[in-house]
Amino acid sequence: MSTISIYSLLFLGAFLISIVLFIIVIVNELHSAKLLKRFDDFTLKYNDEHEVSFFDQFSYYLEKWIKKIAKILKKSKVCNDYAKSYDKYIEYDEKEKKESIDYITIKFLIGIAFVLLNLFTMMLKVNKLNPISCLFTFLLGFFLPDIALKIEFQKKRKEIESGLLKAIIIMNNSFKSGKNIMQAISTVKSELDGPIADEFKKIYLDITYGLSLEVVFNRFYERVKLEDAKYIASSLTLLNKTGGNIVHVFATIEKSFFNKKRMVDELNSLTASSQFVFRVLTILPIVFTLVILILNPTYFMPLFQSAFGFFFLFLILCLYIFYILTIKKVMKVKM
Repeated sequence: MSTISIYSLLFLGAFLISIVLFIIVIVNELHSAKLLKRFDDFTLKYNDEHEVSFFDQFSYYLEKWIKKIAKILKKSKVCNDYAKSYDKYIEYDEKEKKESIDYITIKFLIGIAFVLLNLFTMMLKVNKLNPISCLFTFLLGFFLPDIALKIEFQKKRKEIESGLLKAIIIMNNSFKSGKNIMQAISTVKSELDGPIADEFKKIYLDITYGLSLEVVFNRFYERVKLEDAKYIASSLTLLNKTGGNIVHVFATIEKSFFNKKRMVDELNSLTASSQFVFRVLTILPIVFTLVILILNPTYFMPLFQSAFGFFFLFLILCLYIFYILTIKKVMKVKM
């Protein structure tokens, strides 16, 4: 018997044992619940509003294991440097209980889970273990959370961009009423909600640590990567070097943001039809491909049976991506 088949049998045995243990735990829990139900009629009833559900218990144990693995990964300088790019995903209220290294731990765990799933499917098909396939599935699981995080971050950036004008108006009105910068930022974080309030909480915390206004808003720009945040940081840098009236500076920023928002709204209304046509043309090839697969599932099989077919598929995919990027570049208007 080869080494690969021995490893396959060992893994399959370990998998079956884990399933058996899981079933035993479930049966034990059900038996305990049945015994408790027998004694319900003979015990005093009480209302426990803080009863922990099974899902909460599972989340608690999962979080505990993530923290344990994160402590091990934290010893690696490479993991710590890689984790710094995930600081922007941590909200202000989560700073005490979440670290950027936790995201790296979750990525590793998902990658390992994908590898185990791949090994299990190969064993079911009685195939030999393929290291390249395992590496591919690990990388797929490792980088898959980044897609979800980036989609969520883009949504957050849009909300921050739409709420930044409100924040500047509040700050400008605070300055006009005689408040200082700390009071103005405190007013913003208390009156607004959502991602923009969370960012101003971080700004307020940075200022309390003794950082200058210029550095604080530069850090804000590095987190959100918005041109409006860069404009604020540049204005405050100029104010710090040349001096001036902060009320006048924020009044200018407010006017500039308001004019920009009005122009963006006008451009969106003018290009709405073009955006709709672009979306339709982007979706149509995918729809036609799905329709052909439904009508004739073997229609595209010749492409997967030769090297030329794979090259042709790769070329089509590259042209499709190039088309999308080109049209988006043409339709994008920089303010």
